[in-house]
Amino acid sequence: MSIDIAEEGQAPLVAALKNLGSRLDQADAAWLLGGSCGLWLQGVPLERSPRDIDVYYDCAEAKKLHNRLTDLALDEPVWDESGRYSSMLSHYRLGALTMELVGGFEIRNGNSMYRTEVNGVLSGHAEQIMLEGVPIRLMPLAHELLFNVLRERPDRYYAVAEAIRKSPERHVGLLKLLLARNAWEAEMVSAVAKLLAAPEIHEEWLLKARQQQ
Repeated sequence: MSIDIAEEGQAPLVAALKNLGSRLDQADAAWLLGGSCGLWLQGVPLERSPRDIDVYYDCAEAKKLHNRLTDLALDEPVWDESGRYSSMLSHYRLGALTMELVGGFEIRNGNSMYRTEVNGVLSGHAEQIMLEGVPIRLMPLAHELLFNVLRERPDRYYAVAEAIRKSPERHVGLLKLLLARNAWEAEMVSAVAKLLAAPEIHEEWLLKARQQQ
């Protein structure tokens, strides 16, 4: 899908994303653009315009991706654990913008734990756009919903949930898969189901959880 970015003041961001996409397209590695940029490019309303760039990948791809960005690097990829977050993390400068490469990302909240799996799971459900001729693959909204519920960001998860409700058939299948492949407290799953006005998501998850006991 091609999109036309005409939003005032976003020329530096578009230039940075095109630079990023052109470089990483040659890395022979799976990666997805997430965070505020990914939401913005999928039409999810944000309280403010994106100010940084987040790229997700699996840890095995760290060297391939970093090697395409060495002249922009502020540091080297290292495993980082900060509060509820864990990932292989490195930082880069694209013009006036900071970019993070986030590998093997995990987030915990209570007894819930979610781990990103780009290869074989998320990438198979990712939307690809052409940003002024440059391919960019976007983190699926199912991930963004779970991620923002876990990090307790209502400013994000309400907007993401509204976008999913407009075309649930595009997103709910992956959402259920992510629920099945990770560890969740029942309250978290219930909250997600309520956001989507889809109680069957919680009911189905509860049934499977009981069957596994």
